[in-house]
Amino acid sequence: MMELRRYREGDMDALARVGVAAFGGSVSDWEKNFDPAQNARLDLEQVHVIEEDGEVRASTTVLPLESFVAGEPRQMGGISAVMAHPAYRRRGYAGELMRAALRDMGERGVSLSLLAPFAHAFYRIFGYELATEEIEYKLKPADLPTSQEQRHLRAYREEDLSSLMDLYTAEAKRHTLSVRRSEGHWKTSLSKKDTDTAVYERDGDVEGYILYKISGWQDRDPRRTLTVEEAVAATLRARDALFSFMAGLDPLVYGIKHFTPRGEPLHPYLRSSHVDAKIEPDQMLRLLDVEVALGYLDLVSEAPLVLEVSDDVIPENAGEYTIGDGKIVRGAEAGESVSLDVRQLAQLYA
Repeated sequence: MMELRRYREGDMDALARVGVAAFGGSVSDWEKNFDPAQNARLDLEQVHVIEEDGEVRASTTVLPLESFVAGEPRQMGGISAVMAHPAYRRRGYAGELMRAALRDMGERGVSLSLLAPFAHAFYRIFGYELATEEIEYKLKPADLPTSQEQRHLRAYREEDLSSLMDLYTAEAKRHTLSVRRSEGHWKTSLSKKDTDTAVYERDGDVEGYILYKISGWQDRDPRRTLTVEEAVAATLRARDALFSFMAGLDPLVYGIKHFTPRGEPLHPYLRSSHVDAKIEPDQMLRLLDVEVALGYLDLVSEAPLVLEVSDDVIPENAGEYTIGDGKIVRGAEAGESVSLDVRQLAQLYA
């Protein structure tokens, strides 16, 4: 008989092995994923497990996070590692786990949920929809401009942590649904052996930083790739320094992979706009409580408008919402209306 339950002491090894079978990686890496001491975002109470015939077969984790909406941090449930052992796929386990996660987040008063999908169609069944996109650039060092400001770039030091946190938070507030980061998460990220960090400092202030990874040697061009994990610049001179850092790589060896939000392309800053760039899907959003989620937004409407929302998964969301005078009212209190489902509303939300 199938049992849908929460994490229990002793599950770590079994879950790590399911993770390796489902997604690859090493057992030790997956054990870190289920260790609160090494995963600052983990709450074991929100790890959902399916066990059948005494065997752990599938699992998913909800990370208790916060996302910025209209510049303010709001509770958000991050769906992570929806996984089933390959031998037990197509048995409905993933669907059971998603329904359990949605119920649990609702009971905890969480109004927003994000995930990075492996299959968009599957998560649409549960009311998620693509809300953010990004531009993936594959660049050569010569595509980027150089600047004398690169002289003020240096390696990261531990005392820079608070400055990086402040820079990131200021940048994240500009982008709806960006995830707020704890100090613990920052320390974990910065301590990864395969990631390096450089900062731009002028007049005693850190004005920008870049987190990046460099691949091993490959038997094809580019021989090595620098992947920008994150680049934040609070000033124009910091931005120039970060670009120059990438431009200074050996052009015979390096390629550069860089992702930006769709609305903030790199093209205006490149030597030539004829580069390899493509739009990639990013996060999917689920509005778990439509009324509360709409209340997070700074809504401005010239005239009141009624949203007629349908939701087949969370029926409590279905109904009419009037937007007007900077507030949300449940019910129809205006003549003009528009009908949409909760997935369409999620698309518009970001």
